[in-house]
Amino acid sequence: MSFIAHTASAQQAEAATAPATRMEFDIAAQRLGDAIAAYGKATGLDVLIDGVHAQRLSGTVRGTFTAMEALEAMLAGTGLEARHASATSVVIRASRTAGGTALQPMPEAEGMEESGFKEGEVLHQSYAAQVQRALNGTLCASTQTRPGSYRLALQLHVDARGVVDRFRLLSTTGVSDRDAAIQIRLRGLSVGSPPPPSLPQPLVILMLPEGPGAWSDCEASNATDTNRRMQ
Repeated sequence: MSFIAHTASAQQAEAATAPATRMEFDIAAQRLGDAIAAYGKATGLDVLIDGVHAQRLSGTVRGTFTAMEALEAMLAGTGLEARHASATSVVIRASRTAGGTALQPMPEAEGMEESGFKEGEVLHQSYAAQVQRALNGTLCASTQTRPGSYRLALQLHVDARGVVDRFRLLSTTGVSDRDAAIQIRLRGLSVGSPPPPSLPQPLVILMLPEGPGAWSDCEASNATDTNRRMQ
């Protein structure tokens, strides 16, 4: 798993998301997953797309565009739309309106604002890693929710007790029963300590499937626990 709210540099993210900033693009029509990889490299934005949608054919993006305009051109005719998950991350999903490809803001749930790390970067990153470990631990405890075989984007909020009190799935794992099981495990998840008062919330989290031969987070966690018991 990796947190996607802050993987791009501040300068790169600001350049990509500023409405008036225009960039030069030269991305040929190709498999959408490959086109998005090139787009992400050029803009510094993190883009989540389901593996099924990634097989579609992208539109050609050639010329000077804003990041939003370029993504709209890439998705034109695909039946997909892009929605912001955070200031530096975007989720691609099936369009809910015929032909719609406009980049839209995420509808805000009560008390859920977009996050981005600017001040206190090291402190915030350290706490984000702590949240990741807690999330990984609870998901690894069940074969149904064990990370590694699916991708998922989500937002979560940690209260002053260090407990997840609000969350929202930004995408689906592709299996409704697994989505439901993940939500059950997220409710009341304890991180172990309260977040720094300055931490921007909610945290935006991206979970990616592991490649062939990858050392899974669950295996690493189990190995650490075993070593501790042997000491």
